[in-house]
Amino acid sequence: MRNVNGLAGSFLASVDPSIVDAIRQRAVVHHHPSGSIVVSEEDGDWTGIVLSGMARVFLRTPDGRQVTLRHARAGGSIGVGALLGEGTVSAQAVTDCRVMRLDHEQVVRLAEQDSRLALAIATELTVRLTETYHEMVVRERGSLRPRLARLLLHLAGEHEPAEQPLVLPMSHEELADAVGSAREVVSRHLARLQSEDIVALDRGRITLVDPVRLHETAKRLD
Repeated sequence: MRNVNGLAGSFLASVDPSIVDAIRQRAVVHHHPSGSIVVSEEDGDWTGIVLSGMARVFLRTPDGRQVTLRHARAGGSIGVGALLGEGTVSAQAVTDCRVMRLDHEQVVRLAEQDSRLALAIATELTVRLTETYHEMVVRERGSLRPRLARLLLHLAGEHEPAEQPLVLPMSHEELADAVGSAREVVSRHLARLQSEDIVALDRGRITLVDPVRLHETAKRLD
């Protein structure tokens, strides 16, 4: 397998290079266009590392609603909990992504033999759990700007990805209702995001021009 970039910031960075090479040889790199599904909860034991781009990690409720947990960028893992026996999730590409799918059985077997790999997996799971907690805090306690940014990212994943996955056919009033604010206030925040070249506003639709910067905005608590 050719050399794979993007692992420097992953949980494999602290693992013995010979073990990383063995994992790379059995791993498969997939290219996922924006809007496509990277993995579904129905896929079972699945663990991957994002090499480039950004993906939205989410769960489905029994009634079919999607609940965004976090956004994975280069070096971040998806489904790392599956290596410990739990944690099946779904993920969708927000931008074009390259994701390296690991050989689940191989990594589990190697972790049983190498304590550094086992510790790296446990540490990664803790980091991703903390990210999920932060997502919950922003959703409940964050100011309007990060809550609006988070909502835009979430809604982008809910619309049909086949044509324009980063274009939301929504009015300012519909967004205001969804985020729980006045239309005038939401319009001001959207105008500011447009002035920063993060979104583009047209009548009845909003285009996410720079979803990575929008994600950074969504993480802020101020």
